[in-house]
Amino acid sequence: MDQDATRLDDRTALVTGGAAGIGAGIATALARRGAAVVLVDNDETALDRTVAELTQGGCTALGVVADVRERSSTEMMRGAVGELSGGRLDVLVNNVGDHRPWGPFAQTSEEDWTAVYRLNFEHVLRVTRAFLPSMIERRSGSIINVSSVEGLRGVPNCTVYAALKAAVLNFTAGLSTEVGQYGVRVNAIAPDVTDTPQFPLHRLIGPEYHDQIPRWVPLGRFGTPEDHGDVAAFLASDAARWVTGQTIRVDGGTLASPGWFRRDEHRFTNVPRNFI
Repeated sequence: MDQDATRLDDRTALVTGGAAGIGAGIATALARRGAAVVLVDNDETALDRTVAELTQGGCTALGVVADVRERSSTEMMRGAVGELSGGRLDVLVNNVGDHRPWGPFAQTSEEDWTAVYRLNFEHVLRVTRAFLPSMIERRSGSIINVSSVEGLRGVPNCTVYAALKAAVLNFTAGLSTEVGQYGVRVNAIAPDVTDTPQFPLHRLIGPEYHDQIPRWVPLGRFGTPEDHGDVAAFLASDAARWVTGQTIRVDGGTLASPGWFRRDEHRFTNVPRNFI
């Protein structure tokens, strides 16, 4: 293997939720390493902006405005992959997810559970099922699922979300054992404390407390979408050719030093002081 094993030339990737935040960071990292990338998102404005940034930078990128919770979205994705590569998909990144709304489990409804399920797990099954058979047929492919450190620890007021993120991790491990024989690798990343438009930590935490961040995050700062993009690009590449069934915690070390603290009856924080 040559020293440039992280290059993704002549490969096609698809990233759900690719318009902003971690998804955009992953799409950008893949594209800059040579992959042709399909970005799927329901935010048309953000999607157009990110696709334009990539194409203006010399990358090959195509946007698909779709809601991955809808079954019809898979056909739209297939159409875009067909446009870019004749239908060949080498890298699938299941990124869409959200912890909101949060609150005590006893106050949630079955409708709430269904909504969180559709946003965090159902589409992972559907989109993976849509593209996996062709990967098996070609004996090649990389699937990367974006979970969360909350799938690895107990989290108050987000119990259903955390349970579904744990399901993503177990799905990753189980599927990897099924399809490894066909040359298809399946891995996951588990983010934490990442500054994104979806969860703008620097705005949520007052500047007077920023000097406390190193006490919370062992690496001393919040994560960026680029941090996750580089890890995903590694997992997608031949540099990770012997890596499957793994979950990489992209969390700055927070899960290595965990701790939740209760503020009052219904609110919790996992920071050492009352930041939020």
